[in-house]
Amino acid sequence: MPDLKARMAPELPHGPMKVLFLDQGRTTSGTAMGHVRVQHALAAALPGLATDLRTVRSEVPAFTLAQRLFARPVRSLHGWDLWAVRWHLARSWAARQLVKRSIVTTRPDVAHITTDQVALLLSDVQDNLPCVPSLDILTLDWVRLVQRIPPEAALPAFLRPLAYLERRALERAPLCIAWTATIADSIARLAPKAKTEILHPGLDLETLRPIRKPAVGRPMRVLFVGGRWQAKGGPALVRALRPELGSRVTLDVVTTESIDVADGMYVHAAKPGSADLADLFARADIFCLPTSADAVPWVVLEAMASGVPVVSTRIGSIPEMLGGQAGLAVEPGDIDGLRRALHTLLEDAELRTSMGEAGRARAEELYDARKNTPELIDRLASVAK
Repeated sequence: MPDLKARMAPELPHGPMKVLFLDQGRTTSGTAMGHVRVQHALAAALPGLATDLRTVRSEVPAFTLAQRLFARPVRSLHGWDLWAVRWHLARSWAARQLVKRSIVTTRPDVAHITTDQVALLLSDVQDNLPCVPSLDILTLDWVRLVQRIPPEAALPAFLRPLAYLERRALERAPLCIAWTATIADSIARLAPKAKTEILHPGLDLETLRPIRKPAVGRPMRVLFVGGRWQAKGGPALVRALRPELGSRVTLDVVTTESIDVADGMYVHAAKPGSADLADLFARADIFCLPTSADAVPWVVLEAMASGVPVVSTRIGSIPEMLGGQAGLAVEPGDIDGLRRALHTLLEDAELRTSMGEAGRARAEELYDARKNTPELIDRLASVAK
């Protein structure tokens, strides 16, 4: 690997480049774990770059009272009240105001926008400051997921305004960064004129490393990490592990929700990016995330980086992340398929080892923050004013 400390950030004709890193920030439902991990990735890699790169970090503020009222769903009208459109308009308006203030106060050369959920109203701002959205999923695709609208189904009329706004935002951006090829394909379908390149933010692979597991003769350890216990498939995992749970298998759970704890389950309070969480990943025999709503879950990558085989679902970019070698993917909601996948790995130590090694190799190739961050800076420099 090249010495990244010696690598110089690209200079513009008028001097060092200043980058505004704008995050979606906290809403009424809290801050997404994935966005926290983007901040961790930048924090791990930016200090290794030359000092002639200047950065400003900001985040879209939480909803004001007026914005909460504007975005509040009208339950009697269900989807037809344009709730999804109004919610994202409120967030995008706040982002627009923040970016316009930043143009005056900090004078950045380019802005990196984590997710395009807050970029819908930045089209005309692009004339004064290039704004590059970085996407783990299309806003439209996420709304389809949470509202259980199949991807092959025709777009409902109440979501067409959102599709129009997102298409315009993506095509007006000087560059769109897709975290995976799956997302790049989605962008191409929705906004064929958008300029898109593939690059994941990456992980700090120095803090996530495989360890040698103890010899056979102990209960197997399965790990689940997910803030939303129900949506991420926690109850399904418990069902799939029975009757072995509590005897042959233990289940380590990291979640922010209160849950019913069965025999053999252990709930841990470990924050994203913490040493405690890294230790849980390293000691796991299998990582399982049977999620029904996800995009590019960082926990899957963290398991791969830790040399742990993964069992997950065919949702979002997960199959691409696993690459067919780092784990097994089943259909969401398929308890029998989930049970078979888990038992396949529980019974086959050689397969667990090979998949764990493949995951680590894939993480080093594609998801290393110390390699990907310099590439990100290069791409931002290519469109900076």
